[in-house]
Amino acid sequence: MALLKRMGSGLILMAVAFLLTGCGLLMMGAAGGAVAGALYYQGDLKADVDATPQAVITATGKAFRDLIWAKETASASATDGLATARTATGKEVKVTVVTKTPEVSAIAIRIGTFGDENLSRLLYDRIISFL
Repeated sequence: MALLKRMGSGLILMAVAFLLTGCGLLMMGAAGGAVAGALYYQGDLKADVDATPQAVITATGKAFRDLIWAKETASASATDGLATARTATGKEVKVTVVTKTPEVSAIAIRIGTFGDENLSRLLYDRIISFL
């Protein structure tokens, strides 16, 4: 009986240690991101969208206006795109888009030097609403 208690305690400690490391958090974030449609990792919010880079950059410009962020640049081609802006507090906003297939593009959003998950998700939701 004592052996079973020690084994059970050891398994619990291993599970807690796994979850407290980056690997455990990454796996939890990946599972949550799959539900929400976007994954936030190392300062970037990344997702695949059903749109061309041109459509994504157009929607990004509308999202910038909707959030009252100062748009700095916006350009897109058939294969990629980039849009930048500044928040009211001066944080740099960078949205990059790359074509994966003719109907699907990969989008990456970074706000500030180290990233801002809440603002990134807010912008992502606005972009999706304009697509």
